[in-house]
Amino acid sequence: MKFTAALLLLGYLIGNIQKWSFANQLARFSLLEIAVILFILFALPCKSFVSGNKWFLPFCLFSLISLLSLMLATGYGLRAQLTGLLYWFRWIVLGGIFTLSVGNLNISDRYKLLINITWITIVVCFVQYFFFPDIRPLVIYNWDPHYFRIVGSFLDPGFTGIILVFILLFITAYPEKFKNLPGIAWGLCYIALALTYSRSSYLAFLAAMGYLAYIRKSLRYFLFIVLLLALTIWLLPRASSGEGVRLERTSSIKARLDNWHHSLVIFRDHPVLGIGFNVYRYAQKEYGFITLDNWQNTHAGGGADSSLLFVAATTGLFGLVIYLWYLIELFRHLPPNHLLRSTLVALFFHSFFLNSLFYPFVLVWIAIIINLVDIPRPSLSLSGSRHYLQH
Repeated sequence: MKFTAALLLLGYLIGNIQKWSFANQLARFSLLEIAVILFILFALPCKSFVSGNKWFLPFCLFSLISLLSLMLATGYGLRAQLTGLLYWFRWIVLGGIFTLSVGNLNISDRYKLLINITWITIVVCFVQYFFFPDIRPLVIYNWDPHYFRIVGSFLDPGFTGIILVFILLFITAYPEKFKNLPGIAWGLCYIALALTYSRSSYLAFLAAMGYLAYIRKSLRYFLFIVLLLALTIWLLPRASSGEGVRLERTSSIKARLDNWHHSLVIFRDHPVLGIGFNVYRYAQKEYGFITLDNWQNTHAGGGADSSLLFVAATTGLFGLVIYLWYLIELFRHLPPNHLLRSTLVALFFHSFFLNSLFYPFVLVWIAIIINLVDIPRPSLSLSGSRHYLQH
């Protein structure tokens, strides 16, 4: 268990810097995803955890609908279906089986895992920013040409931003877990978030803090966060030749609107069961939405810039309704877990602009957060069970 937990940490350290191709390059997976599979082999899902969570039923139903949609996607060829099947398997593993398996870790080990991920992410972000601020040479590997923005080991400021928001929420909920350094950890993480220049991550941060302010019934708390973020944006450095650091940029807004329109067109034409789970790239090529020669490898072609639109386009109205049910049951997770809820609020807002609901590093974090509530086991008495985050 310690070995596989260490592999999970290494997975966050390496991020997307190195990936491995499987099945004749049908799909590429990171070390984190490989580590999750090994973790599951050593820690089989906890049955009592399944019985204690209402989210598991809609998760299974959505998985069945997405598999059915994929089986019906014969028009895109066998290669497209096999590619979709591999990513469907990843969804099953990361979204379901891993979540159930983490419950076998001691509660203290779950906290340690998150604390270590926190420090690894913060350190990697600043190392990248100060020593590798220009990742434009990575364009040849189909990454976006970011300049003087924190992208971390995920090589994307938007996805790095949402992970940093998660970390900020974790530190806010459990400052005592960082001994004498909660203020330093929070401050460094906040600065890293600011330097992503990710507007969707800023919005996610505000939404989550707004939820916490609502729970605390403190308008003053929310106004403080708003003023802090406004001051931060005003003080942010702006590299003269970096388009990405211009928060008033409109090119990315236009590109995102076009992407949403493409998703809606696909959903309009396939309203019942969609085009098939994770064959989105092949559908975009067929529609003429992707015209690049490297359409099979570009990171921009595999998903929509909105998780819910991605679900609607690939699994249709049936899949979308079941998936929304799944999200609602996660939010209603019992016992009450306000860290999970604030994290889901941040993720939900962020997912309007990126396909973050299916991002592997997000799914792993959510799986651990769900397990921060120690679900009572049948062998324990009610009085001996402990519930966390019920404040």
